[in-house]
Amino acid sequence: MSVDNSTLDQLKACQISQMEHLPKGSYLYRQGETACSFYYIKSGLIGLYHMVDNGKESLIRLYDNDQFFGYRTWFSPGQTYHCSAKVLLPATLVKITPDSQGFLVSNPDLTLRLLTDISDELANAESRLAHISYDKSLKRVYDALNFLYNTYPDYPWSYREVAEFAGCETETAIRIARELKKEGKLPHNRE
Repeated sequence: MSVDNSTLDQLKACQISQMEHLPKGSYLYRQGETACSFYYIKSGLIGLYHMVDNGKESLIRLYDNDQFFGYRTWFSPGQTYHCSAKVLLPATLVKITPDSQGFLVSNPDLTLRLLTDISDELANAESRLAHISYDKSLKRVYDALNFLYNTYPDYPWSYREVAEFAGCETETAIRIARELKKEGKLPHNRE
């Protein structure tokens, strides 16, 4: 289901605001902050980053055009963001601030869309977790390079981000990328 401005403007029990020209590197919210809003992406690329106890930050998920993010807290009682949301490519967003938990009941079409999105994200996360557990680093890095560079070719992916997405150390991603390049098997045109 694609979302247009008139659909967003018709939402009930919430406040809607446009966020235009958000620069690369800016944060929309940080892990642990109280959740009061969620977002719809009109354009741009947003990365969700999770920080673990040792201070290491990992790229968990990516969102681009026509996707919602930051809404899962409305389905659970904790209501703090589990990750930080960072603009990876300049973005234009719609910020949705529900007035109460009644927002979900007042907007059944959007609620169904969000539940469908959650189900898809959970299936993707479970698949990635299984691959991290069973696939060798070579396959995980190759798959991450292939996915990231082919799905989001306009973003200059660092080896740190590739490693985070593949579930390995940065040094491992660099070593594997060099091996793949030497063998002529790199799945993108990165030099």
